Amino acid sequence: MHYLQRPVTRRAFLTSILAAAGLGGIAAYGAEQWPLSAPTVSPSPTFTLAPANGFAPLLLITDPAPHPDFTAYLGEILRAEGFLGLRQLSLRQLDHALDGAVVVLGSTPLNPESKGWLRQFVASGGGLVGIRPDPALAEVFGVRYLGVSQIDDTLYPASHTGITGPLQLHTVYDRVDLRGAEPVATSSNGDPLVTIHRFGHGMAALWTFDLARTIALIRQGNPAWANQERDLMEGLRASDLFVGWIDLERIAIPQADEHQRLLSRMIEEVSPLPLPRLWYLPDNAPSAIIATGDAHGSRVSHIERLLAIVERHSGTASIYYTPPPANATGRLARKLRWMLGRAPLIGPAIGGDDPLPGPHHVAAWRDRGHEFGMHPYVEEGLEEGYYRHWSEFLKLGYGPLPPTVRTHRILWHGWVDNAIVQARYGIRMNLDHYHSGPAVRKPDGTWTMGYLNGSGLPMRFVAADGTVIDVYQQATHLVDEHLMPVFQTGYDVGLNGTSAAEQTIRQIAASIDRYPAALGLQCHVDPFLLGEPIAGEVARWLETTLGYAAGAKLPIIAAERWLRFIDARNAANLSDIAWNGQRLRGTISIPATPFPLSVLLPERHRNARLRAVTLADGELATQRREIAGTSYRVIRLTSGQHQLIADYAL
Repeated sequence: MHYLQRPVTRRAFLTSILAAAGLGGIAAYGAEQWPLSAPTVSPSPTFTLAPANGFAPLLLITDPAPHPDFTAYLGEILRAEGFLGLRQLSLRQLDHALDGAVVVLGSTPLNPESKGWLRQFVASGGGLVGIRPDPALAEVFGVRYLGVSQIDDTLYPASHTGITGPLQLHTVYDRVDLRGAEPVATSSNGDPLVTIHRFGHGMAALWTFDLARTIALIRQGNPAWANQERDLMEGLRASDLFVGWIDLERIAIPQADEHQRLLSRMIEEVSPLPLPRLWYLPDNAPSAIIATGDAHGSRVSHIERLLAIVERHSGTASIYYTPPPANATGRLARKLRWMLGRAPLIGPAIGGDDPLPGPHHVAAWRDRGHEFGMHPYVEEGLEEGYYRHWSEFLKLGYGPLPPTVRTHRILWHGWVDNAIVQARYGIRMNLDHYHSGPAVRKPDGTWTMGYLNGSGLPMRFVAADGTVIDVYQQATHLVDEHLMPVFQTGYDVGLNGTSAAEQTIRQIAASIDRYPAALGLQCHVDPFLLGEPIAGEVARWLETTLGYAAGAKLPIIAAERWLRFIDARNAANLSDIAWNGQRLRGTISIPATPFPLSVLLPERHRNARLRAVTLADGELATQRREIAGTSYRVIRLTSGQHQLIADYAL
């Protein structure tokens, strides 16, 4: 007898495979059900130190200061500004056998011995930078303290500094009279906020306010507004911390970065020797694009469409992926489909024409230089959401978990709670500070572009007590859903792809011209799933934006590769330094890095001009660059040790 045979469906075929698997299938099912133990990750050091002995160009005093103590964050600022050979010391280690060019001092109280040492250090030719220091050093700084503090929200830098102002403060300052010092920046009522003073043979620069805390408050928003709904957009986001905090008339200026650049300029002013620094970005690029895309249930073809655009411009991108929800049975079936979909003959029938991303797709994308990370939902709670999506990510075979992330809907808890939880999972870069929504719209309805967190540079988060968290805050500045109606939320500018690209290109051009930055870019994968017309508009925006960036020779980088560059930059060091008044010698050590680093040497130091730069036994042809009104020669260095000689002449 013959029976008519029905075509075998994919579901029926998978069911038969599961049944045939027997004990293996039961064991696999058990593994899917079994909860994973949450990871425990040891914290990384905040920054690399110079050798313990010998001459150091920059010494940071780390003795405890009145709380909150942001001294450790001050070290992060100095590293972000690229200073080489930075060393942390306590006051008791300061003596004449331990030599240095510039001492950076916070609010730590000084005993008479320390005060005397610092006074003699400056008088003998050293440089001192005081960040709201003990008033006992008033004579060295050339001021008289009036004994009162005042709140002001604005700093006006002198025009010769090359700093764009005015800049916001958010902190109190100590009122002083000038007793020989010159003002470098003032408050709204003319009070000195930053000064410089010649004392003996040395120089001292003073900040009358806590600069490190000021930068933290600009970058991370108002801690008093944590967990408050302020932008009237459903869900607590990082942007809620900035509503009424960031001056939208100044949002086009990276204010935190300008504060840092003023600090760098003053360190160089007081230094008795020219200080080599590292440029912010890879291979001497004027700026960079950190390319990312959130994906919610997207299929391989949708992700490939975005990656194809990025690759046409020689870039790499980070995909933050949320898979369609599945229970243990569904997850096991999905994994079997991926496995069988790669088999000869039956593969296309089982896997389908456009599958969900499987581990083999993820491995291939990573081989091409892209990052594939998780995109966790945290509506049920921060801890719960991160654990659930981390477990799902690993059980689907997407591991290991990459070190960068963006949270779904950019939901945010506390002031830095997201970063604290992320650090436990080994995540070291967060992209949740995101330019979109009512927080970046002026009262007259005008939408803005710029720097919500006042920065185009990544730095580690800092807690309210001054503790540094080993997770970098990398803002997302160029956002598709801010400019175009990607999700029809009503919180977008309403542009088409061409007009949106004009906006992002304008910000990139300003960055190249004036504000060096790593501009985070968000292009959702979802429009390619949703289809036309929004898919075409978003593709046009991305293609045009990246085309402009590539034409300007900006690197287009996945967040993970960008983080590797930052780690290499922070691990670079300067040692064996010698300066005789005309010749600077030193050894620059560059660790393994995905991109070359660039060392900057000031064209002028006091009355001397840089005449020649030599590396090993050959003179270098160097480029030039300007930061905050100061000109530098640029030396491009790859990994290894480099003997540097810089000759200056009057």
